[in-house]
Amino acid sequence: MAEYIAAGNVMIDSVSFADGSGSDGEHIGGPATFAYTGIKIWTDSVIQCSKLGADYEEIFAPWVEKNGVDTSFLKVVCDHCNHSYITYETKGGAMAGAAPSNSQNESFLRRGTRWEDFGFMKTSPEDIGALTEKGGVKGVYLAQNCDRVFWEKIRRIKERDGFCMMWELEGSVAFPEFRENIYRAAEVADIFSLNIQEAQRLFEVEGDEACIAELQKLPVSFTLFRVGGRGLYSVTPDAAYYLPPAPCTVVDPTGCGNTSTGAALYAYAEGKDPLMVGIMANVGSAMNINQYGAIPDMLGVREQCYAMAEELYKKYKNN
Repeated sequence: MAEYIAAGNVMIDSVSFADGSGSDGEHIGGPATFAYTGIKIWTDSVIQCSKLGADYEEIFAPWVEKNGVDTSFLKVVCDHCNHSYITYETKGGAMAGAAPSNSQNESFLRRGTRWEDFGFMKTSPEDIGALTEKGGVKGVYLAQNCDRVFWEKIRRIKERDGFCMMWELEGSVAFPEFRENIYRAAEVADIFSLNIQEAQRLFEVEGDEACIAELQKLPVSFTLFRVGGRGLYSVTPDAAYYLPPAPCTVVDPTGCGNTSTGAALYAYAEGKDPLMVGIMANVGSAMNINQYGAIPDMLGVREQCYAMAEELYKKYKNN
């Protein structure tokens, strides 16, 4: 069994900007796919556990073949993948953050795909548990809301199988009325990830320092706090380390938050310190933002990623 699992939704994305530029067609994406790439650039021992539409193969197949992606746990459950149509008002508005607040996302409205398919295609605790019970899993990534039943099931699976849980908060629940449930769910997770827009809405505060103070109250040992084009903070209960973006060419910010979160899971579960966890997350984001869609050649950039992470670690460790 692979040591890491990227679980959750798959999307097929089309991206455009206010100046008329954009992707030349559709690209594979979605939280689980981007998180998978954030892990795969560091290790081969990762699988993706997701539900797909039958139309995935046209776009996925070349990428799967080039990168040696194990498709055993990609399960076709309906005719069409969820299609997402993203419009950014500005270019380069996010790095380690998710899509910036000045974007519009019209999803699931083409090719017969319906809103209700989004829930139908979500990865369940049972899907994850069927893999982790085989043993050997170090870490699981999941973008998820704060549903109590869902997280109680994950708690039982995690207690049984003993893996590290990375929870990336879904923006739809980043509001004050969900705070109690988020704290409860965070007790199940080991590490947590969200962006600054989500943190400010959730805690009803403004600015980095106020958000960090609230994040340090969460019952997790580490939070990846993503601040868009400014990079991220590695937050522990008693410290916060600011890390600006890693060097990159800005093309498309879609999925940078998911990719960085997947990379952070790998770094954390491998025992890296908070500084290196944040650096490796930023490196993942830098690899993702260089083009439209998911990283096209994950094995091809691995050596570059490790070299960049080591260089940045020396730089920031000595400062």
